[in-house]
Amino acid sequence: MPVTLRTTLCEIRDGLRAMRKTVAARGHIEAIQGLDALIGVAEAEAVQAIRRIDLKT
Repeated sequence: MPVTLRTTLCEIRDGLRAMRKTVAARGHIEAIQGLDALIGVAEAEAVQAIRRIDLKT
């Protein structure tokens, strides 16, 4: 897999986690739960994408 794609996926994950920390600091429980769900979906999709790309190379 191209390094730039892996880097982009990691940056997206890190951005979501940073957002979650900011929201958590403000105590917005519903927003935290929504971000947790997005992070879970994003990580699962990233893993699948990486596997598909690695299988092709």
